[in-house]
Amino acid sequence: MPLFDRYVMVDWSGGNSRRSNKKDAIWIAHGDRTAATPTTMSPPSRSEAENAVRELVAPFAASREPKRVLVCFDFAYGYPKGFACCLSKVPPTRGVPPWVRVWRHLAVAVRDDLQMRAGGKPSNKSNRFQVADAINQHLSPPAGPFGPFWCLFKPRSQKHVPQSQPQSPFVTRSGTRIHAQRLTDLRAQSDTAFRLFGTGSVGSQILTGILRLARLRFDPALSSVSRVWPFETGWATGDNWLTSTVRILHAEIYPSVREPLEDAIKDRGQVRAMWRWAHELDIRDELRDELRVPSGVALGSADDRAIRSEEGWILGAH
Repeated sequence: MPLFDRYVMVDWSGGNSRRSNKKDAIWIAHGDRTAATPTTMSPPSRSEAENAVRELVAPFAASREPKRVLVCFDFAYGYPKGFACCLSKVPPTRGVPPWVRVWRHLAVAVRDDLQMRAGGKPSNKSNRFQVADAINQHLSPPAGPFGPFWCLFKPRSQKHVPQSQPQSPFVTRSGTRIHAQRLTDLRAQSDTAFRLFGTGSVGSQILTGILRLARLRFDPALSSVSRVWPFETGWATGDNWLTSTVRILHAEIYPSVREPLEDAIKDRGQVRAMWRWAHELDIRDELRDELRVPSGVALGSADDRAIRSEEGWILGAH
């Protein structure tokens, strides 16, 4: 039987200004399993988008019926293996997986809606470039080369962020080797998580997006019924893979792995296509197959452990 009763697909933006109903804005496609087509909206800021998603999923946390919603954002939920252990001067806490370590760091470091006037609308201005600079400074050898983040809107505006891509794997000051792409990025042919600006870049979306995703996942009203695939759930197995207590499942998407629906605005067409893809597969009871261990990844292998503890996986990138 189908896994979900509602599907929420989000095309994110790391931009620095309010933007709505046009290219490179945030777009959300959502709808119940009984719907023929999704409803779309374009919140003008990340704060308004976070609130919109929270409103869409909150009823599932409060409902007495065992219903479930799939929530997908189009940015990486993790970084390449090795990044998390080098991220902070504080030693890793026992029992805290690498992906949580990254989320906690960014939840504290990233600031959004800067220069917002009291009582005004969210500004959508963030400190993402400064956060990348601080991470590069911490990870890089004192005299350089600097990395792993690269490419700024204003070249040389941050001392430790180069404009050109560092050599991959990037070797940190501690000797850790960090590749430019995750295993799932190679499979889906998506860009590196470390490129902050330019055509096809996703680095800014990730820095600003994980901040919001962490707020949703660990919201006190939602946390007890929320899980992140595959970090917290492992790979789909039998019919009882997700218990009835899991009402909100978060999963990463990369819309470019699907052909967008014809639309005057490509981003809107992409989230509509992702909604239809998940909706149709689930109705046929085939979406579960997309949540199983990816082909070519052996259970219990080093790759499997890295994916489930640190890197994450793109839904549909089998």
